[in-house]
Amino acid sequence: MSKVQEFVSPKVVLLFVAVSLLLLLSVGGRSLAVAAEESAIKDLLPLTGGALVHAGQKDWKQAAGELGEFETKWKALNPPDSELVRNVTEALAVVKQAIGEAEGKPELAYQAFSKLTKATEAYVASQEKSVSKGDGKSAAKSLLPILQQSLDALQHNQLQKAQSDYKRFNSQWLKAENLIRNDNAAVYSDIETQSSMTRISLQAEPPRLEAAVASITELARTLEDYSNGKVVPTRVDTGSRSVADAQQLLNQAQEAIHGAQYAAAGEKMQAFIRLWPSVEGAVLTRSPEMYTRIENQMTEASGYLLSVPPKADQAASVIASMVKELEPYLVASAYTAWDAALILLREGVETLLVLAALVAFLNRSGNPDKTKWVWGGAATGLILSGILAVVLTYALASVSAGTTREMIEGYTGLLSVLMMLTVGAWLHGKSKVQAWNQYIHQRMGLALASGSLWSLFLVAGLAILREGAETTIFYIGIAPSIEPLQLITGIGGALVVLIVLGFIMIKGSVKLPIRPFFLVATLLIYYLVFKFLGQSIHSLQVAGQLSAHSSPVLPTWTWLGLYPTWETTLTQLFILLAIALQMIRTEIKKKSTV
Repeated sequence: MSKVQEFVSPKVVLLFVAVSLLLLLSVGGRSLAVAAEESAIKDLLPLTGGALVHAGQKDWKQAAGELGEFETKWKALNPPDSELVRNVTEALAVVKQAIGEAEGKPELAYQAFSKLTKATEAYVASQEKSVSKGDGKSAAKSLLPILQQSLDALQHNQLQKAQSDYKRFNSQWLKAENLIRNDNAAVYSDIETQSSMTRISLQAEPPRLEAAVASITELARTLEDYSNGKVVPTRVDTGSRSVADAQQLLNQAQEAIHGAQYAAAGEKMQAFIRLWPSVEGAVLTRSPEMYTRIENQMTEASGYLLSVPPKADQAASVIASMVKELEPYLVASAYTAWDAALILLREGVETLLVLAALVAFLNRSGNPDKTKWVWGGAATGLILSGILAVVLTYALASVSAGTTREMIEGYTGLLSVLMMLTVGAWLHGKSKVQAWNQYIHQRMGLALASGSLWSLFLVAGLAILREGAETTIFYIGIAPSIEPLQLITGIGGALVVLIVLGFIMIKGSVKLPIRPFFLVATLLIYYLVFKFLGQSIHSLQVAGQLSAHSSPVLPTWTWLGLYPTWETTLTQLFILLAIALQMIRTEIKKKSTV
């Protein structure tokens, strides 16, 4: 048996297979958790969502009206005490106090409304277990009686009752829309467009009664035909339509308003409403709160334009807000199989190298009988890594209830960046064989000198656990923005490479060169730092946690994590400078110790 065969056991390869499978299962669990959080906005949310929109426009009178209606319904509901209920009650109290000081502190008031919306979303999601147990046609049929009541009220000139009934219809539609969307995307698109047109007609000043009657009649016919099976299931052909196309319509509406062409602006907004169902998924899956806000704003802006006389200033303000809010969604953040593979390759080869070096040191020092403690520690570290992966996955899933997945991705990504910067500096510091050998001798020499076999166990276990924890956090960070197939391909490809590398080292008696490995690993880790940083900041911009100031002079290279905003670009330039200074400092320190 060669020295390398003694140093690198097939157990190493088996360990990596098990680690990779555990990580794959963990990230899969995370993906399910992310999908679970993309629930529809339920009963009370139209009120808080509307109040939030008015607060964003600093229309405190309207916001207070929506808030009063919400408070009345909340008190009538009188839910049993729980943490989620207390969160809503406390947020409501804060909003009531903040709205009294809104003129002087508008930002604080807006934040209070936002907090109430999130607390309400979390409560409703916990109470309404699942509407998905039904089917789309049954859900559509249940909406018809409420819609008919609104239509009857309009036909008898009972405007206030018609508006109230339609509000009830809209609340029930929010609960049923996912069922219909999943069953027939074309019907869903028609219902969304028709219901939006109805809201616009009812919100216009004065209300456009004939248009409202026509919209509701058409909407009722669509629901009835669908529920009776007269509509063939089909898909909406979205073609190449994107959020950018929707934003372009908003910009055209703005231009028409500035030119006092209010009818043309109204037509552009109606075109936006018809397009919205085809592109809304890009917003809904990343921020349910923003999705609700845009849906409220598009009908509000259209209502202003259709009012007599048109309320041009209010419409322009709402549309400008929509343009700005959609900015982060113009470019979708994405990781590839290459990124997924790099993470496992870097962590995997390093762990393989550490374990091989530990076993080699024991053999060279005349302690081959103690290698079983190294393997025992490695196995324990592997098991603990798997447990930690599961705990972190579901802990983050529970924390993200009522929060956008982009926020979780952003903060997790920044944590990954901090960890990778530390690892990168460590790798660069060990890029000399002398430094690496000194590191191993210090670790193992202390364990052997103490005479404690558990020390050997602990050294190996911590080596595996550290790499496993880092890998888990990295994969959790990229999971929301990578296609499942890309993730599986990346991890699977890296696993194959690690297995091949292990057999080459064993069968071919090839030692992994220390210096080239650490230099290449350092460059890869800094590439990931640069990309993770850009992706994470972009995710926080999408989640509304950071501002986004775009510029046409800035490049858009998603493969490198570059986005056309000053926040991402300047931060990435700063981190490049910090990395360069760190590498120069390390090289100077190495030369001074020679």
